[in-house]
Amino acid sequence: MITRTAGHNGLRLATVVLPIVTILLFGVLGGLSQLIAWISGIALGCVEAAILVFISRVIERRKSSLSGAPFYIASGVIIGIYAVSVILEVILLGYLFSLPVSSYVLIQLITVLGFSLALGLIAGAGKYAGTMSQKENDQLAAKRETVDWIVLIRKRIHQLQDAELQALERQMVELEETLRYSDPISHTSLFEVEQIIRQKISLLEDQVTLIGEFQTGQRSEQIEQTAHIIRDTLRTVQDRNTTLLKAKTGST
Repeated sequence: MITRTAGHNGLRLATVVLPIVTILLFGVLGGLSQLIAWISGIALGCVEAAILVFISRVIERRKSSLSGAPFYIASGVIIGIYAVSVILEVILLGYLFSLPVSSYVLIQLITVLGFSLALGLIAGAGKYAGTMSQKENDQLAAKRETVDWIVLIRKRIHQLQDAELQALERQMVELEETLRYSDPISHTSLFEVEQIIRQKISLLEDQVTLIGEFQTGQRSEQIEQTAHIIRDTLRTVQDRNTTLLKAKTGST
């Protein structure tokens, strides 16, 4: 852990120091008075900073979800194109063809602005995709949690060892399967419905607990109430699935 932290700190330090050294080196080698040399140093310093920042980001996020990999690859390609462009501009336009300073500055500005725009678009797309991916993961986790909740309630019914409860178990299996094969990715318009389903499951859990407080043969009323809650919850889930399908297909 200490070695990794030291490596990250060293990389951050290099991100600042290396571009400065490059700028000063070009300026000094250019005789301090050559603006082309200073501009070239600044351009190459920006390239170095971009590469080092990119490497740092990749190292920091290498254990994160692979869903962001395409955007890191795209960012790497953009940075590579930017680096090659700047190097060619420095060699060809700065020294070989010796463009006027104003033209050279303009070209470098256009290059860095184009790079920044492209990288910004990729970063924005990556952030949006990451947000959507996290949202989907959260909804998948919520679905698994709900199904596990139903399984737990069904097991509690089974543990009561009562023949009268077999019908409830079958209904619970139907509810479990309906939830298990429901679309996990919900819609914002169904947020309240999702909450209602969880409330009904909570009520169902309390009702099963209540059944356990009665002796075998004295549970008829509680069993009927529980069956009603299961059917009601199942209808709500089925209605939710139908509404969700319509919302996603755009039908009414």
